[in-house]
Formats: sequence, structure tokens, C-alpha cells
Amino acid sequence: MSPPSPDREYVTTPSMLERWAGDYLAQRHPRRALPSRARSDAERRALSRSCRRTVLYAALAGILSGAVIGGMEWYMRQAVAGGLQDMSLTEQLPYWAGFLAVAGVVSAIEILFLYWNALRGVLAVSRIAEVPLQHGPHGLLIKRGLARVALEFPSPRDRVYGIDPYAQMQRWKLTARALLYRMKVGVTSFVLRILMRRIFGRMALRGLLPLITGPLYAVWNGLISYWIMQQARENALGPFAIDSLIADLEQHLERLGDSAREAILHSVGEMLMRHQDAHANHVYLLSRLLDAFAWESHRLDIDWPRQARSLDRLSEAERRWLLDILGLAAVLVGPLRGRRKAFLEEVYRNCGEPFATARLDRLRRAVMNGEALSHA
Repeated sequence: MSPPSPDREYVTTPSMLERWAGDYLAQRHPRRALPSRARSDAERRALSRSCRRTVLYAALAGILSGAVIGGMEWYMRQAVAGGLQDMSLTEQLPYWAGFLAVAGVVSAIEILFLYWNALRGVLAVSRIAEVPLQHGPHGLLIKRGLARVALEFPSPRDRVYGIDPYAQMQRWKLTARALLYRMKVGVTSFVLRILMRRIFGRMALRGLLPLITGPLYAVWNGLISYWIMQQARENALGPFAIDSLIADLEQHLERLGDSAREAILHSVGEMLMRHQDAHANHVYLLSRLLDAFAWESHRLDIDWPRQARSLDRLSEAERRWLLDILGLAAVLVGPLRGRRKAFLEEVYRNCGEPFATARLDRLRRAVMNGEALSHA
């Protein structure tokens, strides 16, 4: 029986929009070969420029839409209506209905631009990182991850090699997070406009509304776009970091017994659950480890407490490999903090090693800079 395809472990049935976004990226960057080198200094600067450009365009869109909506309201009050405050609510209704309709259209155009801008930014990162979007199942996995980042889709809820990433999260929190995730770009952008109009509705600053709302929308759009571009960089550069460490691992497989290999797989699976999110980089790492270890079963039943009790029976070399791989798993999906950091500190204690904060911070920077990794 052939092993499961990693892209289907990440998302079993991608949506039509997700497939379209992935095809858009792959058609404009039809690379098949895996990158064979680290990113140069010039390429790292290009990555930073692409991020800044995407954030700048998003901010300019916020300024423009904020000025249009705020200016339109000011014009309605001063020029068209001759002072709406003198009208009854019934008399004001047609004016506000027209305002909300136009504001909705402007916001919709802005939101569509933000998605297009994000997709173009992700494409730029993919090209600079030389991501192989058409390299078999692994290329499909990377493509799915980048498409979901650009579209601001929440991570899928499928099991990953038998692991439920959300096993340690309460159901109501999972539902609430999914709703908030979907609202982040679209709904919140429009709601912000309504709130700003109400906040300044009774203030003397109302005449300055176009000047106030534009910068606020720009900051909001810029923050979201920056977050998207950071995720895109993680998804584009993470696989190269994984491949470089796995290549080193494959040169030392004889130093790892079955118990060490099982402990490594269970530690990465536990990290996936502690992260409480199905990140494409974690799927990629598990897939490469299962292949490197020639593991018979691709359905893992994670039992970390049992594995933790056996860590003292591993050799020093085996424990160091476990810590290196688990450290990579911790920083592949974001800055080291929260539940991931707490779990890693726990494993370091169980292995009798001091927690290497500075080294892990350097590891995170190496991943985000597209540097090759090797076993310490």
C-alpha cells in the first residue's frame, strides 16, 4: 500500500477558490525542482522589499477608501442635505441608505484589491524562495499552504497522519477562532468603517472624518498584510529548512534506533497538537520524517507521556537529534512562544539540557532567511 499523499493529509478536499488560487501561483511560477541552495543576501533583501511593497499597497488602499467614504459622508451632510441634523429619522433614511450602499461598494472593491494584493505578494515570495509548486505531492502541499495564506483561509480540520491538531482545544474555541479568522480581512474592514462613523458622529472632529479614517484604515490593512506576508515567508522557506536538516539526518540514520525514531515522531506530533493548528510546514516535516525513517505505519497514535518517560534511555546523540528536530518544529510555524515554548522547555528538562533560547531565536531567523540547517 502506497503512503498517503502529504497534500491530502493537509487538506482532503480543497475548495474551488483554493484550487484556483493555487493554480494561479503554480502557472506563474511553474518550478518543479527543489531549491538546492540557501537564499543569498540579495534575495533576502528582495523578500523584505516584496513584503514592504505589499503592505504599502494595502495601506494606500485603506487611505483611499477611507478618504472616499469619509469625504462622501461629509459632502452629504454639508452640500447635498444642507445639514442632516435638522431632518427627522424618516427624512434621513434615503440619504443613509445611499451612503451605506456606496460605502459597501467601496469596501467591497477595497477587499477584493486586498486579496489580489496578498496573492501577488505571495507569488513574489514564492518566486524569490524558488518554491517548487509543481514538484509532485510535496509541491501540492506547499501550493495548498500558500494559497490558503493568500486567501486568509483558516487551517483545515483534517487529521494529519492520524493526529488531530485540535485535540487539546475546546470545541467552542475552535469554532470562535474560525469565525474570527474569516472576519479578519473582510467583515472587520467594513465594520470598522461603521464604528468610526459612530465614534466621531457626535464629535467636533466630524468635519475632519476623511483625514482621520484614512490613516486608521491604512494601519489596519497594513497590519493584516504584514501578517499575511510573514506567513507566506514561513510557508515558502520552511520546506527548504526541513529538507536541509533531513538531508543531514539521512547521513546519520544508523545512529538512531527505533526507540529514538519513534520518540522523534511522537514529539513532532505532540508539537502539532500543542500548536493547536494544522500548519503546512508541520505536515511537510512529518512526511519527510516518515519517509526518512521508512516508518511502516503512516497513522500515528501520539502518546507523549509514555515517550517522555523513556527519554533517559536514549543515547546523548539520539537526544540531541530529537531536540534539534523538535526545535525546528517549534519555530517553523511562528516565533517561539506560548504552548510551543512551554512544551519545548519541558522536553529540554526531560533530556537534562539547558533551554537554549538564543539558539532557538537564531534558528527562527535562519528559517525565515532561507538558510540551510545542519545538526549541531
